Amino acid sequence: MKHGALLVACATLLGAALAVAAPDTKPAPAASSSASASGGSASATPAAAPTYTTGFAPVSGGGAVPKKWLPPGADYPDNGPAAAIYPNQKLTVRFNHKRHVINEKLACNYCHPGGEKSVAASDDLLPKKHDLCTDCHSIDEAEPNKVDSPPAACNACHLNTKTNDKGAVVVQKLSIPTANLKMNHKVHFAKGIKCAECHGDVSQLELATRDQLPRMKGCFSCHQNGDAGGLAKTTAGAKSECKTCHLTEKDGTLKQMFATGILMPPKWLKNSNHSADWIERHKKVAGQDSGYCGSCHTEAYCVACHDGKVKPRSVHPNDWLNMHAVASRFDNPKCSSCHSQQNFCLPCHTRVGVAQSSPSGVAATVRFHPDPTVWSAPKRVPGHHSYEAQKNISACVSCHVERDCVVCHGTQGVGGAGASPHGPSFTNKCDSMFAKNPRPCFVCHDVGDQKLKQCQ
Repeated sequence: MKHGALLVACATLLGAALAVAAPDTKPAPAASSSASASGGSASATPAAAPTYTTGFAPVSGGGAVPKKWLPPGADYPDNGPAAAIYPNQKLTVRFNHKRHVINEKLACNYCHPGGEKSVAASDDLLPKKHDLCTDCHSIDEAEPNKVDSPPAACNACHLNTKTNDKGAVVVQKLSIPTANLKMNHKVHFAKGIKCAECHGDVSQLELATRDQLPRMKGCFSCHQNGDAGGLAKTTAGAKSECKTCHLTEKDGTLKQMFATGILMPPKWLKNSNHSADWIERHKKVAGQDSGYCGSCHTEAYCVACHDGKVKPRSVHPNDWLNMHAVASRFDNPKCSSCHSQQNFCLPCHTRVGVAQSSPSGVAATVRFHPDPTVWSAPKRVPGHHSYEAQKNISACVSCHVERDCVVCHGTQGVGGAGASPHGPSFTNKCDSMFAKNPRPCFVCHDVGDQKLKQCQ
């Protein structure tokens, strides 16, 4: 189905800190020298390790990233991307993108050369160990505390380093889980799409976090939501089917359950956020675009609820016991979708004294139906119970059993008052009705009733 809901996701192109750095430092104290009074040789004090002050957060000091630097489509204030799509990361490095991009004039693909050829979100686009870092940093694993400029010590970039029993430095590993998406960077690069069009202006940040990963709203600048042809109106070839970027189940619906969260539609997308009032709102969304709902739900999922196989209690609002009488008169929502009037409604109405067959000790003290001059008078007027029964017999059977009707409409032979419910022309067609199903006739007529012979 060709409906919006796409995420052009660059899962790890610029969305995490890198294991390379050329951060700002506070200047180390100058080496001191002294000469003996007798003109002896001078002795130098080893230079102290620098204290690092940048690269620990996107903005120096830990402030919020300005909206203009966030990915297109990000809210402001920004709560970050959905955890169901982009699992939380554990960044164990310190890195200053701004210094590398602005000061050192390094392009994105210098540190992420695999980005232009990447065809899957699972591709690792981070630099491999120190292969690229050593172009500028004189890193020597045999000398982990090396003091140099640009910094070369392990703890210049790696946080919380430890030393094992053998004296070797052990660095904490990065944890950047694969995004729960389909993502082909190669296709986007071929279209001339720049990194900042999906990731925001990373060149102005120090540490790049998952907050710089793409937002679905931004994807719609190319992937038009709901375009019937499946192609964007601004960038030819940008498909609008949800499954273009979202993972799918075997039945073709979108995968919704992930270890890190549940995939849910946002409010801005067709007002389809599944909030507390969604059961009430969903009929309008589904009525306007059932195919959109079909992206995540099969027809069987809907039928199970609408046919009453599944009965979610949340379908009714609070205080429904007091409100349901009015709704049932209008049959909206349709009670019989989930309830059997004779097995569900009637027993409750009998217990509380609403039904005609309720025990005398619990019978209601107020009249439920309109005044008898309207409700049950021989002359039928608007509001007469016969009209109401024809309009919504389901409402009647929620309180009445068949015997209640027979008391008035049955012939004397079955204990009734003999008030005929039939119209003046009924005898012209009753023979065919009797031949098809005589059972309803015997509810009010005994077998020997002469009136039945007109219809036999």
